[in-house]
This record gives sequence, structure tokens and C-alpha cells, in this order.
Amino acid sequence: MYPSAFEKAVNHCMIYEVGSFFKLTPEVEAGFINTQSQKDAVGYTNDPLDHGGETKFGVAKNDNPDLNITTLTWSQAEAVYYDRYWITGMCDSFNTRVAVLHFDSCVNHGVARAKKFLQRAVGVTEDGIIGKVTLTALSVINPVDLCNKICDIRAKYYQDIVANNPNQARFLNGWLRRITEMRAFTTDPSANF
Repeated sequence: MYPSAFEKAVNHCMIYEVGSFFKLTPEVEAGFINTQSQKDAVGYTNDPLDHGGETKFGVAKNDNPDLNITTLTWSQAEAVYYDRYWITGMCDSFNTRVAVLHFDSCVNHGVARAKKFLQRAVGVTEDGIIGKVTLTALSVINPVDLCNKICDIRAKYYQDIVANNPNQARFLNGWLRRITEMRAFTTDPSANF
């Protein structure tokens, strides 16, 4: 149903949004959260220090106020990822390697900010509009070099968050680990993209 590049992106993103143990079982597909084990399996959290608020499958209530996170199923979450992050982020316009990383940025930073990160990495005006100028700049940059630049921008962004709000320091190691692993995944010359 979904393009293979999207499937690759969303499956890899679940490593960070839910955990490396993420596996689609009937309970996970249904989004059950009756026990702690079920909550862990779908990545259900409601941490007051997390600016996303109530979250399941990495879909945060504060970014998606129209959704009932408690009853969200995997199929609904996947549709949210496709419509609100993949399509809105214009991920289908990019080389698969870049699309996977850009999708992760859209999910983790919001689509508008992710587009500006991409534009900063290619050296065009950061207006958040992926048009001819941005697409032309993308067409002449090596995808691996671009992924490295985006990862550098994202790492600095995380560090700036903590510098401006020390209460967020508890998340920094996880954020930076995500960037390190995304960099390795998207720049690996032997990766099947």
C-alpha cells in the first residue's frame, strides 16, 4: 500500500519512537495499553517533561491534537506518519537515503523545522518551502554529504535546546544517539537504498 521508501523510513524511525524491539504483533497492531508490557510495546508515554505530551507509536498528542492517542492503532499511526510527515515533508521528492533521514527529522522536529534544516544543509534560503530552488540545490549535492550536514544541524539543534532549557538535559544522550545512528544508517555506502 505504501511506497517502499516510506516503509523503510517508518520502520527505522520506530527504533527511536518505540524501541529496537518494535514488532508488529496483534496486540501492538491494536495499540493495546492495558498493561505496562503493552505500553512498552507501543511506546506509550505521558511524561510531563516531554513537550510532545501523551505519545504512542511516536505520535505525540501536542503535535496531533485531533487524535485520540489512547485508542490509536498501528494502522492509524502509520497513516498519520504517511500523510502528515512523509507527504507533507515532501519526502517522496528526494533520494531514498535523504528521504529516510528527512522523514526522521520531520517526525522528531516537526515538518516546518525539518524543511528548514534541509534548506540550511543545501545552502538556500530557509523559508520552509521546498520548491524549485531547493530541489535544484538537492540535485547537485551528494546524498551522503547532505545526510552528514543534516545530522550536524540536528545535533547542534539538540544541544541548543539543552543550553536554553537545562530541564531537557535528561533527553540529550538519547537525542544524540539517534543522530549518531541515523548518520551511520543513512551514510553507509553498503546500505540498500
